Amino acid sequence: MTELPNKSFVVAIAGTLVLQLAPALNAKPISQDDWKTAAIADASLAAPPSVTADAKIYGWNKDGKLTLARDGTGSYVCLASGAFSTRVGKPALPYPDPMCLDQNAWTFIQALWNKKKPLPTAPGLVWMLAGMNVTKSAVDIGASTIATKGATDAKVAQMTPHVMIMPLPSNESAAGMTTKYNLENPLDAWIMAAGKPHEHLMVHFSAEDTKALMKPTK
Repeated sequence: MTELPNKSFVVAIAGTLVLQLAPALNAKPISQDDWKTAAIADASLAAPPSVTADAKIYGWNKDGKLTLARDGTGSYVCLASGAFSTRVGKPALPYPDPMCLDQNAWTFIQALWNKKKPLPTAPGLVWMLAGMNVTKSAVDIGASTIATKGATDAKVAQMTPHVMIMPLPSNESAAGMTTKYNLENPLDAWIMAAGKPHEHLMVHFSAEDTKALMKPTK
């Protein structure tokens, strides 16, 4: 059985982003069951209903532990906001970053959490249509600048909605794709953690395309 992490376990992902295992939203006390409702609602922002409707969903309980909020029969696993943070050892920033992972990506992320080697190499799909917070110190964004947003101790921006192919089998020496996130052209695809075993492809969507993905016509 996979050992799920808690808030005391922090591990670097992609050499850039940090896995911060802490409650995403703890502004006020929550009941034993309220955290489940909040986790399900938050995780559902990550992907289309065809993904989330029968997905297994994990969230952060009142003790800050990643806990099953809803079982599911589908092939995806969704995590409520808080799996990634730009602030090591501190609560996640107040920006949503839920994700839904297919079985390949879920196997990969668990291997990272449990420090297993070698890492799986089969590419998986990760949905993050709510976006993700980013800082210049955490992600290579070239010459761009990030304005301070909110009362935080980091200069942050909300990365545009995207999907990730993780891990990505790629030969960087032959590839022409950038390895930097471009704030001036935030819909450009790019490779994060290029050259590392856990490198992954970032494919971004506009607000209009995200809306279309989240509310497809019948």
